Amino acid sequence: MGVDAVDLEAAREHGVWVAYVPDACVPEVGVHAVAMALALVRHLPFYDRAVREGRWDYEEPGVLHRPTHLTFGLLGCGRIARQAGASAAPSFGRVLAYDPYVPAENWPDGIERAPNIETLFRDSDVISLHAPIVAETRHIVDTALLARMKPGSYLVNAARGGLVDPDALLNALDSGQLAGAALDVFEPEPPDMNDPLLHHARVMVTPHAAYYSVEGDEEGRGRAVHNIIDFARCGRPNDFVVAGTK
Repeated sequence: MGVDAVDLEAAREHGVWVAYVPDACVPEVGVHAVAMALALVRHLPFYDRAVREGRWDYEEPGVLHRPTHLTFGLLGCGRIARQAGASAAPSFGRVLAYDPYVPAENWPDGIERAPNIETLFRDSDVISLHAPIVAETRHIVDTALLARMKPGSYLVNAARGGLVDPDALLNALDSGQLAGAALDVFEPEPPDMNDPLLHHARVMVTPHAAYYSVEGDEEGRGRAVHNIIDFARCGRPNDFVVAGTK
């Protein structure tokens, strides 16, 4: 559903339609993000690594808190973020989000609205990123924002790798400001095998798989084909981000 790989200005200049599928993999990405968050707060990847390396100590990864005592934060409150919030609500004590582009009348029930991004990062125990990658959001998660998070908090990114400054994230993990991170996306992809985040003991990674399920893949491909059919029949696709002239 992301269109950051397409030069939209060039498409407009040349009158080319740019169609997309805005909601085919919403359930998959939302659930994947929450699954990663719960794995982090229950220390599952850290326990798994320790046991495989011959250590049997439930206290080794650090302090565990009940998820119901924690705040699940969402950077963005679009379709996927709302799915993640609904999935997180039964497990976490509070769901908080920041999105300056959602009007008050369209704000979803069950998700508390943070007044600004600084408050979101200050008050959340887990931050899950659900923003598009545009000029204003590239490396938006930087040293200053990470420093506002509670010591021992967590970051989940199943959106776009470019949202996070990798050096800032690495420093936050090394200092203990963050107790862990879960990354489904990198910049570039696939990441360089020498990327220190890939080998960090407090980082869990998946291969940009959050979007995937058999059902979601079928729906996404089918909707893409229907955009082409609609264009052929009516002169415009059903879902588009750039209206062409050809």
